[in-house]
Amino acid sequence: MAVTFDKIAYPEIEQGLLKIIDNEFKNVYISPTFKMMGNECIRIHLTTSTSETLATNFEIRMYDVLVRYYLMGNIEDERTNEAIKRNVDRLRKHLIDNQVSTTYNWAKLEIESIDYNVEDEENEETDNLNIVEFSVDIQHYNQF
Repeated sequence: MAVTFDKIAYPEIEQGLLKIIDNEFKNVYISPTFKMMGNECIRIHLTTSTSETLATNFEIRMYDVLVRYYLMGNIEDERTNEAIKRNVDRLRKHLIDNQVSTTYNWAKLEIESIDYNVEDEENEETDNLNIVEFSVDIQHYNQF
């Protein structure tokens, strides 16, 4: 007998987040790996999920999502630095405005942290690549 299941991780978490962010920003994509799109882009990557409550007829599960904002430009230039901070604040506010979603069964979206000037293998070989990383938790409610 085939297992009946609900598709959640990709359509309701990653794609849901993409559709919400894509309403306000360009070059938003889902991927575990980095690819630069234009001079500014946002990458969404689901990293983990943890069950918070499991009952016979529902589950509440926490999904940890990495959202990275990328902008090409010299951070030492005041206008570039300001643009990064402005767009990060704009993205943060846009996510806060969409904390709950009946469309995607989100009970709560929280931004745990925002790390500026992230340096890792993505920007080792690319000059002037600025990365800001959002650690986002989405609490998802699924009724069986």
